[in-house]
Amino acid sequence: MNELQQATPQVKKNIFLIRALLALTFFSFAFFFTQAHPDQKNNALAYIFTLAATFIPFYFIQEEKFRQVHFQYIVFSMDFVFLLVGLYLFDHLETNLLIIIFLTFFISAMSQSIGRSIVVAIAVIGMYLYLIYYKSDVFNYMDPFLLLSCVLLFVVAIHSGYLAFRTVQDEKELVELAKKARLLTEKVKEGDQMALNYAATLKNVLDTLPIGAIAVSIEGNTIFVNARAGKILEMNPKSLTNVYLFMKDSPLGDIGELMAQSLKNRQDLKREYLDTNWKNKRKRFRLDSSAGTTPSGQAWGTLFLLQESPLADSPTDKTVAT
Repeated sequence: MNELQQATPQVKKNIFLIRALLALTFFSFAFFFTQAHPDQKNNALAYIFTLAATFIPFYFIQEEKFRQVHFQYIVFSMDFVFLLVGLYLFDHLETNLLIIIFLTFFISAMSQSIGRSIVVAIAVIGMYLYLIYYKSDVFNYMDPFLLLSCVLLFVVAIHSGYLAFRTVQDEKELVELAKKARLLTEKVKEGDQMALNYAATLKNVLDTLPIGAIAVSIEGNTIFVNARAGKILEMNPKSLTNVYLFMKDSPLGDIGELMAQSLKNRQDLKREYLDTNWKNKRKRFRLDSSAGTTPSGQAWGTLFLLQESPLADSPTDKTVAT
């Protein structure tokens, strides 16, 4: 029974076992019915072969399909039709049995548990036996149709209880998924707030640096330029914010190209010198860079340090000339 309660990992197997019990019950009904009514043998065989053919899809349909609750409703509805047709064909469509079957279905569905469904099955079987005993002058407890009817009630209880259990479990899984999504959203919000606080602190630190600092996001957009960098480049730092380094005609010119090349190659700049014409003047800049991470270890981008160096005819450091 514990295996049946493990609904999600092996739904296909569980449904197959329950339907196998149902099929064996009606195979037995067909056998005893044909013994008493040989002329109905063809009808019984047609019913049995049709019921057996419904097991073929179990070989082809994937486990994920069986995990869908609406598909299990289809299987249960089909089995319920087979149950009523079988009782009709085997001349066992009696009022007491139909009342008990529907009673079993509803009570087992309300139990929402395989274990409780067994208790329900025992109770309704006892009720059914009492009704048969009360209305019969001669009670034959070895009547095969009576025993098979009890087995059928047991299968109906298990089938409906398992369907209700899977329905409730599916709803619980959706609720748990919603809770996890909400928790994840809250954590993301907390992380975003921490990142914003860290960015504000980083901005204050960069503003106090005696050298130029340009913070660039992972996507290649400048997210902050300190006042010293603006003074070195003789530009307003705000005009250099949110500049995409990989675009043509960037206001950062050759400096932006060198920074973009560094990001593209994923290689930090170490004492990289750039000789270029800047503001119609021949200037030499030194760039250094390093990947930036938050205190939690999450990468936010790259920090470029910018300095102006004196021009030299034969520099000893690595130089990129334009």
